[in-house]
Amino acid sequence: MSHTDQYFGIINADCDIVLEELLQAGIKYDLILTDPPYNVGKDFGNNSDHLPLDRFLEGMYSRIDKMKNLLTDKGSIVWFGIHDYLCFIQVYMYKVGLHYRRQNIWHYENGFSRSTKEPATHYEPFLWFSKDAKEWTYNVDEVRVPYKSTQRLKSPVKYKDKDGNLKVWKPSEKGAMRGDVWDFPTLAGKAFAEERTAHPSQKPESLIMELIKAFCPIHNGLFDGMILDPFHGSGTLGVCCKRLNKDGNNIRWTGIEIEKKWCKIAQDRLNSI
Repeated sequence: MSHTDQYFGIINADCDIVLEELLQAGIKYDLILTDPPYNVGKDFGNNSDHLPLDRFLEGMYSRIDKMKNLLTDKGSIVWFGIHDYLCFIQVYMYKVGLHYRRQNIWHYENGFSRSTKEPATHYEPFLWFSKDAKEWTYNVDEVRVPYKSTQRLKSPVKYKDKDGNLKVWKPSEKGAMRGDVWDFPTLAGKAFAEERTAHPSQKPESLIMELIKAFCPIHNGLFDGMILDPFHGSGTLGVCCKRLNKDGNNIRWTGIEIEKKWCKIAQDRLNSI
């Protein structure tokens, strides 16, 4: 067994310590896909979501420093946040030399409002930054969506480019390119009772699965890459990777979580697959 094998799967530890160990071990990831605390007062079993803003940001900045150096040359960070504070994270990623690709929106219509003085919450933003300015992984054909009308498939579209040359665009039989608004329902209601755990910020498998398909490298037609989640929570990243690997893919993943409670839930979810 390789000395680095201990760093794959669920790791019940402080991510600040493990990130440093991963750096020392020379491990690199093609994708860091994470949903860290938003500092909005949720109960994760510790005070990580109840910090003064300067301490919260200081901790996140330190982790971003490490994550940048854990990326492969074509690797990316996909970072969920809340609109209150995500701007600080975006600016810092610029500052450390990561390259902005897009701010995406996870949109859902089955959320609810905690206040009648503000619009109901129907989205969460997430950032995408790449390690390199010119090369990165994005598998456009793996995450296409159905055309809104099948009429588009019936005939090509002719147009002229900037030099006046006639071009022909033909719709892909695989569907339309996915945009930067990702529509997936939250885990609310009876329909998601089996998937939902006690974790207060669990993301749906459908969303995380699609993100893995979008950003994990593909070799010989199979997903074949290394993925890290430093805030693994109830284990959705690991669950999605295991489901994909059961179909013959080869994804190696690391999920770091400081609370034993969530690690136990994550392992139970893995065992149930």
